[in-house]
Amino acid sequence: MILKTTHRVTGIGLLLLLGLNLNSCRKGDDDVTPGQQLTWFDSFGKALNDSLKAKSIGYGFVILEKGVVRASGSGGLKSRATEPEGEKAFTLDTKMHIASMSKTIATMAFLHLAAEKGLKTTDRIAPYLPPSWIKGENIGQITFRDLMTHRSGIIGLGNTCVNGAFSENIYPGFKQLIEKGVRTTNRGNYCYQNANFGLFRVLIPAILGYQFTGNDTTDDQQTQQRFIEYVQKNVFEKAGLTNVVANQPTSNPTYAYSYPASGITGWNPGNFTNTVGAYGWHLTPSEAGKLFATVLSTTDQSVLTTAWKDTLFTNRLGNFAGTTSTGPITYHDGWWFLKLAQYQGIRTIWMKFPDDVMAVLFVNALHSSRGNFPSDDGTDIVAYLSRAYTLTRQMKGGRQMAGRLILEHPEPH
Repeated sequence: MILKTTHRVTGIGLLLLLGLNLNSCRKGDDDVTPGQQLTWFDSFGKALNDSLKAKSIGYGFVILEKGVVRASGSGGLKSRATEPEGEKAFTLDTKMHIASMSKTIATMAFLHLAAEKGLKTTDRIAPYLPPSWIKGENIGQITFRDLMTHRSGIIGLGNTCVNGAFSENIYPGFKQLIEKGVRTTNRGNYCYQNANFGLFRVLIPAILGYQFTGNDTTDDQQTQQRFIEYVQKNVFEKAGLTNVVANQPTSNPTYAYSYPASGITGWNPGNFTNTVGAYGWHLTPSEAGKLFATVLSTTDQSVLTTAWKDTLFTNRLGNFAGTTSTGPITYHDGWWFLKLAQYQGIRTIWMKFPDDVMAVLFVNALHSSRGNFPSDDGTDIVAYLSRAYTLTRQMKGGRQMAGRLILEHPEPH
């Protein structure tokens, strides 16, 4: 079943949501050349910047057209006075866990490898699973495409289709899920599970020729290392990025907080090296903008050929789709949190708009009671970003229409 939701907001309502009047958007006096006409990109960036800086959270965003940066902004703190590191500004060069945006990166890595090895997305995964793992019911039917669209039939060890915990996204957890198998009634049905993409950390090394030893500790370490090296060499470096890892910078972490600010010490999510795949990569807003724009909204074919890009978008591999009043969008958001007395966490997203416009947005705080994007009216990050884009385009063109957003899978990812 495909879940759908429709969000409607009037132009005036969204102006209140963003906390500014886009008709009067302009850069700071030092940024404007006399007589220079502002573009709608300037207005888009101004809208986001003015709204986010009012929240006293750490944030960074980049807006690109065909891979060229057209607007950007950052503000707030990555580390507050409550932390051992003291106050540190959140900038466009701040490394942060990108959470489930990593799933698109796993997709890029697999499709790049599939092109090298002559594989199809409809090929089955079973030949590439460790020979010593017991394959449960219907595991032999699962394809790579099933994993990349969350239609494998994997619903977690709890049989509830609640996204699996950390224990299901480490090597022993994968082994348990494969042995458990999947029910015929679940095959082909959408069920968002980290394990679907986490398994690529095992599958990609196997496709590359890794010979499993049967020793779980050895195979776990070796597949982690080989997966990370493959993604670094064939995705990040081909997009012009170096030194991308699945861990916080040494002694320079980006903390996660709650919103509104409570004074509680921030949360350091730590090291994701042994779970990287479905989540875990750490990028800066600038790096993420460059990566997702280069691969997904330019003619560059270093990572993916045009045909494989079409496959990724057409089949919703590692991305989700939506429609707005100004055209279709594709995206993948990210969500990571700790909930004790309140939520502390991060929210991230890449979103591709019409005409090869790409936007990336990171924030290092979640609403303390809802655990999603730090808005005051319940608007989450997908609607927040897409509506800002839509209203900016409409008002720049002198039109004001009701905004309309339809998402196939509106839940946070």
